[in-house]
Amino acid sequence: MEKPSFDQFTRNERQKQDTEKLIAQLKENPAIQYLFRRNEIPESYIETAPWRLRQWLIDFNPCQGCKGLEHCAQKQKGYFSSLTYDGMLKNEITACRFMKAKLKATAHKEQYIVSDLPDRLLTASFRTIQTAEEEEDYLLVLHQAMQLSNEYKGMYLYGTMGSGKTYLAACACNEHARNGEKVAFVHYPTFCQRMASMVQSGEYRDDLRRMQYAEFAVIDDIGAESVTEWNRDSILLPILNYRYENNLPTWFTSNCDIASLRIHYSFSRGRQEELKAARIIERITSMCTLVTLTGEDRRMAR
Repeated sequence: MEKPSFDQFTRNERQKQDTEKLIAQLKENPAIQYLFRRNEIPESYIETAPWRLRQWLIDFNPCQGCKGLEHCAQKQKGYFSSLTYDGMLKNEITACRFMKAKLKATAHKEQYIVSDLPDRLLTASFRTIQTAEEEEDYLLVLHQAMQLSNEYKGMYLYGTMGSGKTYLAACACNEHARNGEKVAFVHYPTFCQRMASMVQSGEYRDDLRRMQYAEFAVIDDIGAESVTEWNRDSILLPILNYRYENNLPTWFTSNCDIASLRIHYSFSRGRQEELKAARIIERITSMCTLVTLTGEDRRMAR
């Protein structure tokens, strides 16, 4: 049998010394101490798996002193490698406390059966609106919106661009979703385009039914879509009719007041059809309290 060379002996001795040094460092490392206490890992693993623990420290290092998800340096944002023990030492990918908080705050997303709601608005809530520096007009609208939402009543919220209409509608929709209700939130111009793209396959009927049946629905930015006879008479009107007949609360946001919205629906491809527009407006005004929100552009203020 070939004897180990001097170089091999030196390497082995150096590795042994490096391992002993690492073990000593790990025993004093606060992160390792916390990991072992939290996950009830036997201390013997410091001596039996020191290099594995060193790799965990390297992987965990970006989490040290992290101030939030926006600063996350992990490859998978909001998740880190953790070591657990159930008789064996195992690696698991775990959500950090910031991600857990986000997942908890957005768990109601599962209640959205149709959704164009941006992720940034999933955490919108009436309860977190800072009212201290708000104008009285906005506070009156906020109070009215909260009351209509609590009473399961519809609202047509008209106002200038950036005044906060969509945010208030998102607050209401989120509240109903958090209460376990099936909700829908659509950006109406996008919804119309999506529905038109599914005509040939017939899939549009699924979203149409969801919009009809949702326990609470928001039609955001109505009046900004390009009107066609089809999306007015075969999409919007059936949604309004069903929700009106079944007393289901529906909120609308728009840059158009009711008079302007009537004009908007009076024309389709150059043809004037006032009676069809009147049907749309009659349904909306029968379903909703009309509310006006004006003020500075809140998006620019941010």
